[in-house]
Amino acid sequence: MIKLIVSDLDGTLLDHHKQVSLREQEQLAKVKEAGLQLCLASGRNHFEIQKILGDIGHQAHSVSQNGAFIHLNDGTFFKSKLFEAELAHRVYQLLHDFDLVKLVCSIDGNYIAIPTPASDAIEQRMFQPLIIKSDLEHAFMLGLPTSKFSLFGQLEVLLQVKAKMEDKLGDQLELFISDKDCLDIMPQHVSKGSSLLVLMEQLGLKPEEVACVGDSFNDVSMFGVTPHSFAMHGAHPDVKKRAANQVHSVSEAIEHVFAVNQQLTLQSKGSSSL
Repeated sequence: MIKLIVSDLDGTLLDHHKQVSLREQEQLAKVKEAGLQLCLASGRNHFEIQKILGDIGHQAHSVSQNGAFIHLNDGTFFKSKLFEAELAHRVYQLLHDFDLVKLVCSIDGNYIAIPTPASDAIEQRMFQPLIIKSDLEHAFMLGLPTSKFSLFGQLEVLLQVKAKMEDKLGDQLELFISDKDCLDIMPQHVSKGSSLLVLMEQLGLKPEEVACVGDSFNDVSMFGVTPHSFAMHGAHPDVKKRAANQVHSVSEAIEHVFAVNQQLTLQSKGSSSL
């Protein structure tokens, strides 16, 4: 029986206006009525996830910032995994020569050294303002808790950064193309999938009791956690290859979950009557 549904946000549960559509909200209400648990797993931070949940009147566990933070469905902080200060500083130094919007993600928000028209455009995609910190490079060594680097720009440049990071620090980092114009850099062994496993252990759930849906490379780690994985129809072909199923919406994935649970219930009743 599937007991937990895990959904990505951008490109998955959220529409082009960064909102949860009425259809999706209706299906999530059915999830609640059926007694199933929900988890939102996103590159966004905990504040943004809580805002979305507040807007739709729902509660959910959360795996935020690509697995850096885990919160339980009552909002309780459960676990985090951050960069070591020296590694964060080294990553930031390697980014100097690249013309990108460079966000340093922390517990309380996303930091930027110098705002630009390009960063203003990125800020419009967030649910809270960017935090300007001109001495950002020195802040790492002064204790700024760094959970993720999010870089925005042309894909060609992002791939150059990815190659450089893999060459210089490949054994210390996780790198994901998480959107068409975004590269996320995480500490090694920190991903949505690794944190989902931690959450599952806390909730006492087995892989077959979990279903997940996503659309980007940072969701692939979740696909390996459960046999009930769903990639969005518009995802990159390499992402879709890693999922067991393809869907056009989270609603469609939820319908599949209900069908699986109904089938398992019927099988159980049939077995008990023998």
